[in-house]
This record gives sequence, C-alpha cells and structure tokens, in this order.
Amino acid sequence: MSTEPTLPAGQDLESLVHLETMFQEYGFEDGFRDGEQSGELEGRIFGCEKAFDLGHEVGFYQGATETWTLLGNTHADFIPAKALRHIEKLKEQLDAFPTDNDPNADLMAMRDKMRNKMRIISSLLGVKQKYQQNQQTQMNY
Repeated sequence: MSTEPTLPAGQDLESLVHLETMFQEYGFEDGFRDGEQSGELEGRIFGCEKAFDLGHEVGFYQGATETWTLLGNTHADFIPAKALRHIEKLKEQLDAFPTDNDPNADLMAMRDKMRNKMRIISSLLGVKQKYQQNQQTQMNY
C-alpha cells in the first residue's frame, strides 16, 4: 500500500497550483486596495490629531506671551527688561508661525525654537511655566 496522496482522476497538479496562485493574487489585490483606502483615512486622522496638538502648544505660548506683556506694561517692576526682550522675540516667532498649510515650513523646528525661548523666559522670570499636555485630545471623528 502506498501512503502518498494521489490526485483524483482528471485533475492534474498544475491546475491546482494555478488555482492557488490565482487566489493569492486576488487576495493581494483586494488587501492592497483596502489598505490604500484605510491607510489614507488613518493618515488624515493622525495628521489632524498632531496638528491639533501643535496648535494647542503654540496657543499656550501665545497666551503666555500676551499675559507677560500685559503684566510688563502694567507692572514694569515685575518683569526684567531682558525677559521683555525675549518675550518680544517669542512674539516674533509666533507671528512668523504659518496659519495655513505650508508644505515648505518646518513646523517642528519652529516649535522647538519657541520651546527653547519659553525655557529662557521662564528661567529669567523665575517661574515654572512649561507646556504639558496632560489630557488626551478630545477630538472625535
């Protein structure tokens, strides 16, 4: 007795291999198409979340500079002149930050410069003013 599997009569090995290959190709095409569609959507959602986080941080810096400027104007003895100069430079960086979608702008580098300027200002003022995102974004899709 032979223990080797045998093909049913009228069926050859090539047709089975061709059938398997054909199903693999169909499965790949379906998966690739679905991946392109869902990948684009997931990419857009991720981009929106990161843009929201970036805007939130830049808004924090904007609010801090406006508050310190107002405090410096009303109570000049609280804010040193050197700190006011750095606050003005941070304001200039905030004004230069693009509000539209500019593919040539390096937003992360601009944000890092603002962070560094914020550290300097906080040190000069003797405050622990640092942006912290404690909460996850509340955006829903």
